[in-house]
Amino acid sequence: MTISFRISETAFKALQEDAKKHNVSINTLANQLFVTYSEYDRFLSKFRMIKLSAPTFKRILNASTDDAIVEAAKGAGASVPVSFILAQKGEYNLANAIEYLRTMGAHANLFDFTESIGTGTSTITLTHDLGIHGSIFLANYVDALLKPLGSEYKILKYPDAITVKF
Repeated sequence: MTISFRISETAFKALQEDAKKHNVSINTLANQLFVTYSEYDRFLSKFRMIKLSAPTFKRILNASTDDAIVEAAKGAGASVPVSFILAQKGEYNLANAIEYLRTMGAHANLFDFTESIGTGTSTITLTHDLGIHGSIFLANYVDALLKPLGSEYKILKYPDAITVKF
């Protein structure tokens, strides 16, 4: 789709600078920004979500007990993601839950999402730099997200990643 619109000189200069820095066209960068808005940012205020730096989140996790992290992750994973999925996709199912994780990986910068599909099995890996407390949080968050769907899966925790095997 081709469209035309006006932007401020300051915004244009910032786009030029970042496009050059990332070795992409201004058009590609603008499209990436529009996709991030349409898939993620427009839902932030609706669900009272905030953008928080990974180092700050890591400090919060490291100041917490394992039990507090588990409790917070279970509460977070059972509420906002379901509402987010319903608002974005209209149906809460396994495919949309996985797509939600993919979206969070692409736009929230909390973890990197990778998916491996083999014969009869799929594995999702969420890699991060939050340490073992981050893995505890993510494992329980994902468990709370997936458990109501009734699918069989196994979550494994590593110091800087979790895997979900289906």
